[in-house]
Amino acid sequence: MKLNKKEKKKFCSNIIKSIRSKSSISNAKDKFSEFLEIPQEIVSNYTKVTSIEDTDILIEGYKKIVDYYDNYIKIKTNNMYLVVDGSNLDIKEITDSELVISGKIYSLNYKRN
Repeated sequence: MKLNKKEKKKFCSNIIKSIRSKSSISNAKDKFSEFLEIPQEIVSNYTKVTSIEDTDILIEGYKKIVDYYDNYIKIKTNNMYLVVDGSNLDIKEITDSELVISGKIYSLNYKRN
């Protein structure tokens, strides 16, 4: 598909407007969460991973548990998969948005969708 100079300019202009509007929405979410003192990972679609030594991992903002084995747990988040490798892995606590994994943790890997 070939575009003439005027069409190219309009196309680029629309892309720039789209980027700016996404940026302003992101800034608004940041200001909103700061004003209400709500953690940013709740307002945004961020995932927060906290590791305590090599025995516990807290994952905030997960979507679902994909695989669950004694030595391997795969979790889907908003924009990636988290893979926990270890031994005697167990889901210690679980809510609709938070997950605590305990056991001997060897590695935590991030895999983009």
